[in-house]
Amino acid sequence: MTTTTTRFALTLSLTTLIAACSSGHDPLSTPVGAAGGSVSTASGITLRVPAGALSTPTDLRIVERQPNDGAMARIELEPRGLVLAVPATLTFKVDDGNVKLSEVEHAASGEVHHGLSKHRHAGEVEVQVEQLGELEMEHGLTCQVACDAGFECDDGVCQAHVEDDPATHDLGDDHGVDPAPTPGAPADDHGVDPGAPPAPAPSPTPVDDHGNHGPGHA
Repeated sequence: MTTTTTRFALTLSLTTLIAACSSGHDPLSTPVGAAGGSVSTASGITLRVPAGALSTPTDLRIVERQPNDGAMARIELEPRGLVLAVPATLTFKVDDGNVKLSEVEHAASGEVHHGLSKHRHAGEVEVQVEQLGELEMEHGLTCQVACDAGFECDDGVCQAHVEDDPATHDLGDDHGVDPAPTPGAPADDHGVDPGAPPAPAPSPTPVDDHGNHGPGHA
């Protein structure tokens, strides 16, 4: 037999639940405005939104979905379909950089995957996204031959191994989101180390002065 107190408690709980749902407030979302910001998951997935990407404050959320068989991760960036004025950077923590990432489009014939170009860092990979939606990370192709020392397999191709070396990287990895310009600060390399600095130009060859020990002449 249900008592009056129990009925009241059930009614109150249901009313509270309905009110929470109708308010539109999601405690897992993070508000990001025109100044930019970031939202992360407990598993180490982070979306970094630069300044100017959004014109009005927007609640952003990363939802982790069940990946397809063999895939490593699948996420949905919400609100789905939101177009950013400036691309945001999505970062995954990984033990092995041999992965590939793709946007997932749901068509009448099934899922269509659009490959994304990624940057590799030590312990993570990142991609640029211009529109929020569904993405999946899969294992990359294995290389047919073992990679030489200093190289690692990246989706079937041997690429230079990436390390976080302060001597070859810019000061503090900003994951592709440029900070405000600072006089004298190193340029952002987006995880791609610049080439070796050009060798200094050779000193001009002295003009033969034919033993006159003067300034020389042609």
